[in-house]
Amino acid sequence: MINVGKILKRSWHILWNYRILWIFGILLVLTGAGGSGGDTLRYSFGGSRGYNGSNTYNPNFQPGPYLVQLTNWFNQNIKPLFVHPDQHVATFIWIGLAFLLFFLIVGVVAAFIRYVSDTAVIRMVDEYEQTGTKVGFRQGWKMGWNRRAFRMWVIDLVINLPVLLFVGLLVILGLLVYFSVVSGGNVLAIGGTITAIGCAFLFVFVLVILMVFLTLLRQFFMREAALEGKSIGESFRGGWALFKSNWKSAALMWLVMLAIGFGYGLAGTLLFFLLIPAYLILILPAAIVAIIPGAIALGLASLFGAGPVAWIVAALVALPFFLLITLAPLTVISAWYHLYSSNVWTLTYREIKALDLVKPEVVTPVTP
Repeated sequence: MINVGKILKRSWHILWNYRILWIFGILLVLTGAGGSGGDTLRYSFGGSRGYNGSNTYNPNFQPGPYLVQLTNWFNQNIKPLFVHPDQHVATFIWIGLAFLLFFLIVGVVAAFIRYVSDTAVIRMVDEYEQTGTKVGFRQGWKMGWNRRAFRMWVIDLVINLPVLLFVGLLVILGLLVYFSVVSGGNVLAIGGTITAIGCAFLFVFVLVILMVFLTLLRQFFMREAALEGKSIGESFRGGWALFKSNWKSAALMWLVMLAIGFGYGLAGTLLFFLLIPAYLILILPAAIVAIIPGAIALGLASLFGAGPVAWIVAALVALPFFLLITLAPLTVISAWYHLYSSNVWTLTYREIKALDLVKPEVVTPVTP
């Protein structure tokens, strides 16, 4: 069995003494690997002239010229899309294609940064354990920028295939319920609906169990690809063989990390509110930083169209930078947790592999 306490302490030591890893941890969180959850910020516009402290309308309120211009633009360009949607099908298609292209580009860039950073963290920690050498950001990035990162992406893609299959099954069940209801309230329709709902609950239960198991196996698949440089198929086979021979140690560490993750979730919720003073302090620096990309976006958008459209584009570009600086404390804390979890599984992989190598062979006695 592995020494769980030793691994947890060593992972904590690496986290605080190998601080160049923090940069990669922040990149992982920003690209969606940290799982920090969504944070909601609410903004209210308008001053004391437009709102007098109650829900009553103030007849003395006079909107400014920019607000009038924005309202007119909205009534001319946006409102007709919802009043007569059948007359603007082509517009909706172009808007959908634009959003699809935007999210596709963002997704590709985020995936590239995420898997390169993930590979770099795993290999840097392994190198540090082997030789005690700490590398800089440039060398760490080179350790992640190779085929191993692409193989890790493919492994994640294969692991997530059950989710796609589950969505397809839910769509089929939804259609079954719909046609059962449309066909009438006879016994067959009621039976089909109950059957579909029961199957949906069964699929959800099976999917949860399967994804928990695959999430555990993923830790071994990923490190087979990142540390051993194996191909995708070899990573699956090697990770499964390593898990199968030491499944008790792997399950024990999974339970420990589950408890740590639960504690982190509670602490993270509390920290979100405790860090409100820090958010307020960072609002001004965040606004200053966000002005630069917002101004650049405003200038570029003004070349293609003036008015509220350019300002909306500028605001959409500036908002991520504003949130990035404002929520920096939460981002750093999430990066620490993600790095700690990655360190734990890297050290667990190393120790299980070492145990597997020194495991004595079973010798069958020969009867004379």
